[in-house]
Amino acid sequence: MATPRKRKSRADGTEHYRFKIDAYTPATIPMGRLAQYMNELAILLGERDSVHFRGLTKGSTILNARVDREAAPKVHDRMVAVRAGDANADAQRAFNALNTLLRADNAVGVLRDAAPRGAVVIRFPGRELTEEKFTVRQQGSIDGFVTGVRGKDATIHVTLQSEGRQISGCETTRAIAKQLGAKLFEPVRLFGRGRWVREGDGEWTLEHFRIESFEPLQDASLSDALAALRDIPTEWGDDAYTELTDERKGRGSRNNGGH
Repeated sequence: MATPRKRKSRADGTEHYRFKIDAYTPATIPMGRLAQYMNELAILLGERDSVHFRGLTKGSTILNARVDREAAPKVHDRMVAVRAGDANADAQRAFNALNTLLRADNAVGVLRDAAPRGAVVIRFPGRELTEEKFTVRQQGSIDGFVTGVRGKDATIHVTLQSEGRQISGCETTRAIAKQLGAKLFEPVRLFGRGRWVREGDGEWTLEHFRIESFEPLQDASLSDALAALRDIPTEWGDDAYTELTDERKGRGSRNNGGH
C-alpha cells in the first residue's frame, strides 16, 4: 500500500486535514452523531491538545482540522502508520470505529490534506466493508414463555418471549405443538437443534430452532426458589457431621453390618 506523499507545511508550520463523510450535510447531520465522528477523528489524529476543529464545509459533511506546528510531524507519521496498517492499538481502534459509524450511516469517508488539491491520506471503506458472519448449527436449549403456536401444515411455528425479546424462528411437529399449546404464557425449556449466527459486531442471533422436546419450568424467581429451599424441614443431629465424614471415607458401612 502506498504511503501519503510528504506534504509541504504551511508558512506557519501547521498542517490542515479534511475528513469527508458522503452522507448528511452540515444542516442534516445530528449533533450527537457529529460529536461521535469528531471524537473518533481526534483519537485517530492523536496529539489531542494540538489538534483543533476548524468548522464544517458545505456540501457533504466535511470536518476541518488544524494541527499545531510542533505536533504536525507526529500526526503525519501517525497517519502513515494507520494507512500502512502499522498503527498502535489506539489509532487502529479509532480507524475501525470511524468505519463502523460510516457503515451504519451507509457512507464512506476520506481524509485528505487540506491543500487546494489535497492528496488522499486515508480512505475509509465504511458501507463497502463486508460484514463477517459466523453460523453455528448445534443441539441446544432455549428458556422462555410460550407466546404463540400457529400453523396448519405438518410444521407448526412457535413463538417465545425470552429475556425481553421475541423469538419467532422456532418450529416443531403437531404433536409437540399441541402440548406446547397447553403451556401458553407459561415458562418452558425447549430442546432441539438450532442455527445461530454471529454478526460482525459480535452479537449472536437465533435464526432457526427445531424443537424436539420440552419441559415446563417453574415460574418463580431465584429469591422465591431459595426461600422455598430454606422452608424444607430438616433434622440434623449433633453427630451429623461425623457421620457424613465417615460416609465419605468409607467407614459408614460398619454401622450397617458391613465386614
